[in-house]
Amino acid sequence: MSKLFFSQRILDALISENKITLDGNAVTVVSKDRATFELDPAFRFMRTADGRSDPHDLVGAIKSEKDVRAMHAEIFLDSVIYKDTAYVVETGYLGEKKELLDKLSDTELLARFLLENML
Repeated sequence: MSKLFFSQRILDALISENKITLDGNAVTVVSKDRATFELDPAFRFMRTADGRSDPHDLVGAIKSEKDVRAMHAEIFLDSVIYKDTAYVVETGYLGEKKELLDKLSDTELLARFLLENML
């Protein structure tokens, strides 16, 4: 498991209970192993806004903000409009465990960056 979805609601609750700390775009779990996750804005597609069937099979999917924008979808508060369908989304973040990134070589990091940002 390399990425986790953290809803904004869950992050707020964990911060108020002092179970995590935030530093920029990184969240660290207050525990013995102090796992740290790099966060990127994301959305969990909950349902279509009108309750009809999902013609694009997005319900249940988690997409980064970058991916949603690449789809040319419109983002507004807790909604995403893709083509002709409005979706209710849960806002949050995709978190990738930082130790995984620390283990990559410079070449692997560069390749990853290019793949994520140039395609």
